Amino acid sequence: MGLFTFLEKGVNKFFNGLKKGTADQVIKKAEKAKLPPHAIEAMKSIEDSYDEMVDLFDI
Repeated sequence: MGLFTFLEKGVNKFFNGLKKGTADQVIKKAEKAKLPPHAIEAMKSIEDSYDEMVDLFDI
C-alpha cells in the first residue's frame, strides 16, 4: 500500500466518523423532539445501512 492510499483511507475514516457523529446527534434531537417512533427507527436503519456499506467497501 502506497503512502497516498494510506493517507486517503485515514482521511476517509476521519470524515466518516464525523458523519456518524452528526447522524447520532440528529437522531438524539429527533428523539428529544418526540418524533414518531417509526420515523426514528427509519433514521437508525438508514444509518446502519450506511455503516454496513462503508464496511463492505472499506471506504
